Amino acid sequence: MGEQAATLFNDFLEIIGTQTGLNGLGSPQFEVPQALPNEFFVPPVLLPNVEESDPSIILVSARGAAGKSTVARQLALRLRSPLWKLEMDKAVSGTSLEHALMQFLGTHQIKPVLRSASQPIVVIDSLDEARVRVSGTSWQEFVSSIEEFTADGIQCILFGRERTLEDLWVNLTDAGVTVSWWEISHFAPDRCREYVDEVVRHRDPETDRTSEKYTRARDALIDALRRAATGSHSEAFVGYPPVLDAVSAMLIKKPNYLAIRQSFETINQTSPDRIALLKKIMEGLLEREQTKVAPVASELGLPPASSYLPPEQIQWLCHSLEKSPYPDMSHIDDEKIRNEYSERVSSFAEEHAFRSEGQWASPVFEAYVAATEFNGNLFTSSRLLDIGQASGLLFDFVDAKDELIIEEAQFAALHASLIASEWTKSSIDVAISTPPEEEYFEGYVAIKRGDSGDRRVDFKLIPETPDTLRLMGPLTHLTIDSRGRVELTSRGASLPLGPDLFIRGRDIRAEGTNVEITRKHRSAGSDDSGEPNVVMEASQELILPTECTQLPPYGELELRVPKSLTLHYPWVSHRVDLDEDEGQDQKVVRLINKLMNLTRNHGHRGERGVFIMKFAGRQPFNTTDFHRALTVLTNEGVVRIDEDIVFLRAEWEKYRYSGKRIPGQQQLEDVQYAWAPIIKAIQEELNR
Repeated sequence: MGEQAATLFNDFLEIIGTQTGLNGLGSPQFEVPQALPNEFFVPPVLLPNVEESDPSIILVSARGAAGKSTVARQLALRLRSPLWKLEMDKAVSGTSLEHALMQFLGTHQIKPVLRSASQPIVVIDSLDEARVRVSGTSWQEFVSSIEEFTADGIQCILFGRERTLEDLWVNLTDAGVTVSWWEISHFAPDRCREYVDEVVRHRDPETDRTSEKYTRARDALIDALRRAATGSHSEAFVGYPPVLDAVSAMLIKKPNYLAIRQSFETINQTSPDRIALLKKIMEGLLEREQTKVAPVASELGLPPASSYLPPEQIQWLCHSLEKSPYPDMSHIDDEKIRNEYSERVSSFAEEHAFRSEGQWASPVFEAYVAATEFNGNLFTSSRLLDIGQASGLLFDFVDAKDELIIEEAQFAALHASLIASEWTKSSIDVAISTPPEEEYFEGYVAIKRGDSGDRRVDFKLIPETPDTLRLMGPLTHLTIDSRGRVELTSRGASLPLGPDLFIRGRDIRAEGTNVEITRKHRSAGSDDSGEPNVVMEASQELILPTECTQLPPYGELELRVPKSLTLHYPWVSHRVDLDEDEGQDQKVVRLINKLMNLTRNHGHRGERGVFIMKFAGRQPFNTTDFHRALTVLTNEGVVRIDEDIVFLRAEWEKYRYSGKRIPGQQQLEDVQYAWAPIIKAIQEELNR
């Protein structure tokens, strides 16, 4: 996946090429879109991940809330091609595309029609929703059917999240299909202003968007975000639709434009970071909403300064939009005044800047409120996970000044939000372990985005059932080191595992009837040393469903169990016997092997690194001995530690070897002369 220049939407259309379009009988889930009154579209920037000439399939990915469905609709509209909305089609299987085309074209003889068309295209949206909903078998048959239709000259453009599309890309390229891959990134600087103006027009048509007061306030807000968002990903943050939605909300309903401009013009690069600034915008909106109720409060004899405060506004919003309990008005002693206040304030809540037409106005508002109420009871566990899956903003907004105390559902939401925030060149890591002699778990969720936007949230997790960790969110970019039971659940028909999944526990149990191992591309020349894609290590019991529709190649899945434990088909071929008599010398070598396998440069040119907790969770020693060994590696100059990352020093790069004996790569015996003194020093330290 090469790093190449950004491409504008109209240029992307030209890259796809010209075609005649497809005419047919539309249905809500499969039709050529028509322009809608009052509809607006601001073209985003697209980044090429993989470019191929004349591809049969084009993949388009985006982080959560970046506007995938909007781009998919506009693409189909401009190409005059059908848009297949998989979230509306409940029958995704091997015959779905054929059936949809027969209904659309009005004939069973669809292949002659396709062959007579000039570059027929079908745009397919919502692959993530479909993937979760159907079984692994149905999904594989669906993918195979797309492959078959490309042989008849049809080009498919598929929209989904990076995780779904990467697995799809591996399967398609393995099948010999020519695939290009693009990513929806952000709005270019001039488009940011256009997007804000269009959102303001849509939500408040009476606003004069040409007035100098308006434009100067708008530009002050956008420029403040740009000044605060330094680094290579600054434009991707400022041009993110939910962020601009928050800017738009500041400009509707006749605000004090002068106050906005004066407040944000003074912000510079030494001011609070991007998320702190976004929180400031949220707080400003809440404060402005509070002033609207001041006349009502005064009329009823209530102090305006303590009426309709932000926590109360959030209660009203969640009562209406999340069906949470009625706001607590117990601070108003007089029942008659309390009832009148509640009745009159409810009308203000219906017009709140955070909502639009009976729903949250943007993922940024629901994420901000959910983060504010992260330890409250205004959101159900299911809704919290939905919000996490929608965008990375829940993860960004959660206050992590101190270590969080969370439950399993909250962890799932944080993890899902972290995955939703992922884009090209970002690096994600999530780890959980059991501290010695404790019943809780501790861990972190973290992301590195090149030279900016890095964030880590630490937590203690209190399980619902002692000695059991129940995972109900994504099972990817995850390291689990538990002394007890680990239970894996899925919200859909299939249980996707990976990529980058390591689970160690006494017992490991996966619910459901079907498992699918999600594969990750390993390109030639990459710094991948062959660490298995998915590893499960159980000391007493490992229970997996009996069906797996996508077993990976040998070496990408390891099921490590004692020799006494029996595994059944199809898992037996991926069994690795645990060496219960493994000596300390062997463990030290395995520790060094893990250092080799896990350290990555993550797309930058500096030293290769790995999160300490990820390294600790996947090596063989207990926590105390691991840190003693790590101290030796540091003192010997092999590694350096920068905050929570262990880096292999540049001078040791020439001694780097493959810990998995990959053909053509340097092995330990080739550099034994360099590593033998280090291994001996670790052994001596641990033998003291």
